[in-house]
Amino acid sequence: MRVTDAVTDVAEGLLELIAPTRCGGCELPGVLVCDACASDMPLIRQDSACPRCGAPDGRGVCAECEGIRLAFSGARCAALLGTPLSRIVTVYKDGGERRLAAPLARIAVLAVEAVLSDATSTRPRTRQPDVDGGPGPGSWTLVPVPASKRAIARRGFDHCERLAGELGEVCGLPVASVLARRGGRDQRGLGREQRRANAADAFVAVTAEIPGRALLVDDVVTTGATVDAAARVLLDAGSEEVRAAALARAVGVCPAPSAPATLGDASTRLWLRTRERPSPG
Repeated sequence: MRVTDAVTDVAEGLLELIAPTRCGGCELPGVLVCDACASDMPLIRQDSACPRCGAPDGRGVCAECEGIRLAFSGARCAALLGTPLSRIVTVYKDGGERRLAAPLARIAVLAVEAVLSDATSTRPRTRQPDVDGGPGPGSWTLVPVPASKRAIARRGFDHCERLAGELGEVCGLPVASVLARRGGRDQRGLGREQRRANAADAFVAVTAEIPGRALLVDDVVTTGATVDAAARVLLDAGSEEVRAAALARAVGVCPAPSAPATLGDASTRLWLRTRERPSPG
């Protein structure tokens, strides 16, 4: 065993003694997301969700985005921000449990897959294929919606950037942090119009290397104002097309589906679980 590995093992063992691993949803010791919480995850049924804004039960006529101009071509959300996901997100963002990015990415990948499916099915057949093979997954780049400098300083990390990094590993997609966030009020607690006004000038491109097809990654979508503002900046900076994928859709702002899907099957629960950190000794 290398010295660095031994030091890492000792450090992880001491950390486990001081702050034992617990489920982000229910605090069950030993795992980051337990089987029970994984089974209760309120997934959005993508076959009935709005492909334009990601709202559940919005396919056909969507009460959330009907008549609203959106800069992004489409959006999907993996789950409703209900129990236990809401608590897991809070523990991840504000509780300092950065390791939750991995299991959260394994949920968010459902939104990414739905977005890529939408992009493929809606692209005109006459379009010439790209050098990399056309409108498949390989032609898209994940772009995290950046947190504010104040939020990063408070948390010690950019939660969406970390989530996007994990998503890139799961999906095999490149990640490009090409946006920065200007100052502005926290979106939480604001109404729809207030959110749009607050987000209007919230972002700026920080590089000229803007991906042609950008897939924005956000943790929670409420009205869509934030991803819409980010999409406008990307399009102005040179992106050909922008779509968005989010981990969760805030409940209370959009209608909840009558029978949400869950991660109840054993294979998916096992897929979500993360191994325990090594115990001391």
